[in-house]
Amino acid sequence: MMSSIGPFVMIATGIVRVPLTHEMTLMSPSGATLHSLVGKSGTFLAYERAKLAAKYGLNAGPVSVNLTDFLNAQYYGPLDIGTPAQSFKAVYDTGSSNTWIPGKNCPVEKRDKYHSEKSSTYHYNGSKFEIQYGSGAVEGVIDADDVSIGGLVATQHLFAETTQEPGLSWEVGRFDGILGFGWPEISVNKIPPYFHVLIAQSKVEEPVFSFYFGSTTGEKPQVGGELSLGGTDPAHYTGKLEYIPVSKKGYWQIAAGNLTVGKETVIGGDFEVVLDTGTSLLALPLREAVEINSKLGCVDIGIECEFIRPNPDDPSSTCPDPKTLPSLSIELGGKVYTLSGEDLLVKITQAGQTVCLSGIMGFPGPLPGGLKAILGDVFLKSVTPRLMWARLARPFGSSVSHAL
Repeated sequence: MMSSIGPFVMIATGIVRVPLTHEMTLMSPSGATLHSLVGKSGTFLAYERAKLAAKYGLNAGPVSVNLTDFLNAQYYGPLDIGTPAQSFKAVYDTGSSNTWIPGKNCPVEKRDKYHSEKSSTYHYNGSKFEIQYGSGAVEGVIDADDVSIGGLVATQHLFAETTQEPGLSWEVGRFDGILGFGWPEISVNKIPPYFHVLIAQSKVEEPVFSFYFGSTTGEKPQVGGELSLGGTDPAHYTGKLEYIPVSKKGYWQIAAGNLTVGKETVIGGDFEVVLDTGTSLLALPLREAVEINSKLGCVDIGIECEFIRPNPDDPSSTCPDPKTLPSLSIELGGKVYTLSGEDLLVKITQAGQTVCLSGIMGFPGPLPGGLKAILGDVFLKSVTPRLMWARLARPFGSSVSHAL
């Protein structure tokens, strides 16, 4: 298990290792009570729903909320743009493919912003950029500049500086923007993703990136991880990596089977799932999510599920004893991966009060393209080993493998 670490990188044997930060914080400048921010009538997962809607083509419905009121349950790391480098914090997102950061004229607060006039390597592009969310579009313009993670520079990488972020201000936690690790097939304006640019410019020895996620269970609320570019770090796993073919390029989409809770099958047979580092929870169609959350004992069941009964052993908490909860298992690549009851709990503590949400969220209506699940950070940080490993073969049209 890796503790949260500072803004530095380690470079050895051709692999760049970038530290990830993970925070579980709930910021409520409005003074709202904790229960008003979560549960069926709260706003906790409005951000998650709208984000999934944008990435997977779903209709989230109108959402207009202040995201600083949300739990931040994502992993993020450093990002440098321009010469001299302007430093940012970005979510490394395998569920999208573009890089975007607030521009100097974007009316968002408490975020670092990109200033093109301060970079000697900036070049004008001017193409329009837009991603549609449930509450409106995130809009901006395309720039070209040198973009770097851990010293690996994608020369003249095309990225978006946002000029408007209506409704969804993306003021979640302490990160500034997004860097996508998905495929060009889902990239807005068909812009080559950062890692594909590194490969094309021969900046990495191997077309491999990997995420290691520290566990967030236990007493420490902030536990980080690591992104490795150009290979994998053997310090984070033992034995042989399990290879799983990508079934469709775009997202990191793979074949799955038999999702069970306890001894009961909730989704049987063969189906498709996506591994998504930019999604906090494990997202399922609403009917299946409600069924699972019922088995977990949630009372306030909707798109999200809050545990509302006080814990008899701790009146300040609504979190159940994880030993009383069933496990969740899913088959990937012929191997069964299991999440314990503890893994399925999302704990939020504020002013001595602790509320638990289920790590399973539902989405109204079916997921697109026959998908049955989006396996976000709740899943990725819980499987053993906590390693997501991806290989992009040369040329890009060749076969691709994935491993956990």
